[in-house]
Amino acid sequence: MLIDEVSSYWKNNMQMTAVAIDRLMGYRLISNFAILRWVFSPENVERFHTSDRPWEILGNAISKTFNRIADLRKEITSLKSGIILAEESAVKAQAELETAESKLALLRQALNENEVLFLNLYGNFSSVLKDKLPEPSKAQTLRDLKSNHADEMAVDAEEPSSMEMDDQDGGPKKRLSNGETNGATYNVGENEQWCLSTLGHLKAFSRQCASEIWPHVERLDAEVPTEDVHPLVRKAVYSGLRTSGGY
Repeated sequence: MLIDEVSSYWKNNMQMTAVAIDRLMGYRLISNFAILRWVFSPENVERFHTSDRPWEILGNAISKTFNRIADLRKEITSLKSGIILAEESAVKAQAELETAESKLALLRQALNENEVLFLNLYGNFSSVLKDKLPEPSKAQTLRDLKSNHADEMAVDAEEPSSMEMDDQDGGPKKRLSNGETNGATYNVGENEQWCLSTLGHLKAFSRQCASEIWPHVERLDAEVPTEDVHPLVRKAVYSGLRTSGGY
């Protein structure tokens, strides 16, 4: 009925009739089947040999149908490509997720191993130094440790030692033959030298691993009580970690 109305309105303009019907099909107000029925209606069949209007309208309907199919095929092809890429991305993302989960598990394991390592590291340092260092009352600073051996030697000396304490910093000076001094030096014994070297390595390891040690400080505090650690050991650790806080 709609096609009959349009055809009647534009009965004197075949081009406008074809354009109007084509637009109506494009807007899905009429279907290609309706156009096909209209073209092969008895009225138009009688004019097949006298008018090109039915053939033009039918040709437009068939072309538009094919074009719609071609457009849908292109869209489907594009979507298929997108699906393939999405599936590949999903597979890749899944693989990356599994890799990330594996790495996280390895990281947790490594962090646990680090915690145990640091506990054993400080425990061993504290243990071996405790056996070598003088009593805390006799050595609170490195200067106390350095001068401890010189003091012991001076106890048995009958003549004044060639080592003299500097008036300003308490450091020993060595008397030269011309009566001058050559600067502060300490006559350090082998045990004291061992302690100084070991404390230096403790400080160096603490500084090197400070960023990894800090997450485990609370456990270190709990398992390595401060009161059981020699003051010089604590100072070496503090200096290495660059902090004045707890062990």
